[in-house]
Amino acid sequence: MSNFAHRRRDLLRSAGVWVGAAAVFAGTRSAGAWQIEEIAPESSLGLAYARRCGSAASDHAALVAQLKGQLALDPAKSSLAMKCPLCGCSVIVSR
Repeated sequence: MSNFAHRRRDLLRSAGVWVGAAAVFAGTRSAGAWQIEEIAPESSLGLAYARRCGSAASDHAALVAQLKGQLALDPAKSSLAMKCPLCGCSVIVSR
């Protein structure tokens, strides 16, 4: 076998090892984009999110009442969410 063939084989082997190691490393980290963080409503961040809509609070209360009614009818669900049609906020109701 020629020297070129040996170098090519070594290059392909090392590339395979690097790709395999990168795949193992990437698989051990959690995907931060898929994590959901709960925010306490009484915390400063929770209050800031609650106040960001301003005058839409009464509309949000109506959405919450509607979602609570839907949640009461379906015991299999633990939470429901809907976007506010006025401001685009996510309104979430949990059991």
